[in-house]
Amino acid sequence: MRHIPYICISVAMTLVALSSSRAQEAGRERLQAYMDTYPQSQLRDVYKYCFQDRFGLEHLLSDSMSAVRYLEYELQNADTADWHYPLFHYPTLYGNYVRVDINYVRKGIVPMGVMVSAMLRSTDGIEPVGEEDVEAWRKEWGNLREVLLDIRPLPCNFVEDSEVIDALLASGKYAVHHSAQFNKTYHQHYRIVRSDVFEHLLMPYIVNSEW
Repeated sequence: MRHIPYICISVAMTLVALSSSRAQEAGRERLQAYMDTYPQSQLRDVYKYCFQDRFGLEHLLSDSMSAVRYLEYELQNADTADWHYPLFHYPTLYGNYVRVDINYVRKGIVPMGVMVSAMLRSTDGIEPVGEEDVEAWRKEWGNLREVLLDIRPLPCNFVEDSEVIDALLASGKYAVHHSAQFNKTYHQHYRIVRSDVFEHLLMPYIVNSEW
C-alpha cells in the first residue's frame, strides 16, 4: 500500500485544551511538517489546511446532497493523470480532521457508501459558522501566520495571499480554494473526514487493502 504517511493523533489529544504556548509549538511543528510534505504550497493552501481543522465540514450542513453529487462527479471526471499519484490520508493542522484521497473509492478500497457515511457523520455536532466564529478564527489565523514566518520554505505568494485572506475574513467569510500551483503540482482529490470517524470507519478498509 503506497500513500503519504498518516500522522496518527489520538482524538483525546485534539479535545484537550492546550495552553497558548503548547498550541503555538504544536502548530509550528505541524506547519513545518506540512511544508516539508508540500513545499510548493502557496499561503492560501496552508491557510486551507488550517481552517479545515477549525471548521471541518460545516459547508455540508446547508446542502449535503450537492456535496455527495459533486463527489460522484469528481470521481467520474477528474483528469486520468491525477489517479496515478500515491494514495494518501493526511491530517489537518491539529489532527481534528483527515484529508482522505477519494482515489480510495475509485480503486474500490473504500465503498462509495462508506465514504459518504463518513462525510455525513463528520458533521455531527457542528454548528453553522457565525460572525463571532469568523472573528475568533481571524485572530487565530493571525497568530499562525506569524509562526509561518519562521517556517522554511516560506509558502509561496505570501504577501499577495495574505491580502486576499485578510479581505475575505473582513467580509465575514473564511473559505478558499487551493491555488492553481498546488493543484498542478500535487494533483490531489480528497474529502476531509473527522479523525475519529476516519479511524473507525475508513481505516479498517485501508489497512486491509493490497494497495
